[in-house]
Amino acid sequence: MDNKLKRLQNTELEILDEIMRICDANDIHYVMMGGTCLGAIRHKGIIPWDDDIDVGMYREDYNRFKEICKKELNSKYFFQDFDTEKNCGFIFGKIRKNNTEMVEEYAKDVDMHKGIWVDIFPFDYVNDDFSIFQKEYKKLLFIRNLLIVKQGFKVKEDASTAVKLTYHMVRCVRVVLSVDSLKNKIMKIMTKYDNKKTNTMFPYGCAWKEKELISKDEFFDTIRVDFEGRKVPVFRSYDKYLTSLYKDYMTPPPIEKRNSGHDLRNVKFDKEN
Repeated sequence: MDNKLKRLQNTELEILDEIMRICDANDIHYVMMGGTCLGAIRHKGIIPWDDDIDVGMYREDYNRFKEICKKELNSKYFFQDFDTEKNCGFIFGKIRKNNTEMVEEYAKDVDMHKGIWVDIFPFDYVNDDFSIFQKEYKKLLFIRNLLIVKQGFKVKEDASTAVKLTYHMVRCVRVVLSVDSLKNKIMKIMTKYDNKKTNTMFPYGCAWKEKELISKDEFFDTIRVDFEGRKVPVFRSYDKYLTSLYKDYMTPPPIEKRNSGHDLRNVKFDKEN
């Protein structure tokens, strides 16, 4: 394995340990998501060619976690979302390590913390009617795009033609609303059903879109499995979850497709030296 990738993974595991320490000490429900869940089941650790870690939390726990971080998070790290850093356009959270750097191309011009990170996705209750959910989700994505364009983020190079078209449309109307009003509109949509507690939950900031819809019973029912020498929580229904995301998830992709998702050439592990 490339030494830089291994060192990056070790840094992310260090951040994960800090997240788990805080969650376990404060009875916060959390779960491994996406490729991190897949790695736990298929490899008992990080997928050898993967370069990120994803954690999910119920919105109420996410908010508690964020508050607790103000006092208990080790000073080596920083909790980042669009509340804690004004230029950040992410609708989810990141724990970043100070004095490190891992720049995503689409965010390179944004003045914000760019340290190595672990993602934390809040799960919200959503409408049980899939057609209503889709309409609200599309509205959320449009407003989210307004926000990130207004804050200087670029469209990702691998984005679809439709997304790039939307991005350029958004640039034309980005001056209409303030950053604060856009954030308020986003939060209103994401938390619309949190007091009603429907039967369906969803992490709005996720990469897999509708595939990550999950029932509340499945979300809160977790088991612990081995992950790089530690025990991490995954959905008890991980087979259903991973099949939805990856189909035949136990079969690794061909070697030519085993690539990390980020450009690691400019990763810095200690900017002071």
